[in-house]
Amino acid sequence: MYRGYVEAGTGGDPLSSGAFGPGLRRDLADLNRQFLDLSLVPGPATDPRFAWTDCVRRALLRTDEATRERVAACPFALFQIVPPDGPDSLPKAAPRVEDGEAGAAKDDTSVACLSFLHAALFVAWRLADAAPLAARLALGLSPAAELLLTEKSLTQLTRMATAPGLIRPRWPAHAGFWTILVAAAEGREGRTMQQAYCVGICLLDAEVSGGGAAAGPRHRGPR
Repeated sequence: MYRGYVEAGTGGDPLSSGAFGPGLRRDLADLNRQFLDLSLVPGPATDPRFAWTDCVRRALLRTDEATRERVAACPFALFQIVPPDGPDSLPKAAPRVEDGEAGAAKDDTSVACLSFLHAALFVAWRLADAAPLAARLALGLSPAAELLLTEKSLTQLTRMATAPGLIRPRWPAHAGFWTILVAAAEGREGRTMQQAYCVGICLLDAEVSGGGAAAGPRHRGPR
């Protein structure tokens, strides 16, 4: 499905597809930047929602703010959304500020994380309902995940945002992809962002097709 958007050697750009309007590109860049910022603070290093491998985390930590802005501008999400597959897996209710630990003072990271989770899930829900092709290209959502999301109400989405395992890094061990993407964002090694996008789209294609490319090879990157 994705490879139709990649013309080897001709610079085929998935952003030129009608599936990607400026609003989606803006939202993706914003969500990607939030995810990168959250995943690179010291606390979430052991959080499975931000569990990069050490080599990928080190590569991202070495980047400056401008480079991360360019990395975040990918035409696909740098995180996966994995909706719970049944009503029994949803939290019983969304936490209220006056209930238990939810009423305690929260640090900035936990508040920002919850805000990101709600925003990412809402974008996925909106795309799955109105633009399923864009949901597959941008978020890598499977048809089953799309169907599950479109069946949810806003109240259920709010509960789903707090479900364990909803968010995880995309290709957290694929050192090759992240080396290419960071090098392109920094303008090193003759890499272009288009090359990095093509690699990512091929990985998404394999991921949604069940090819098992999500983890990827743990090599040291391109030479």
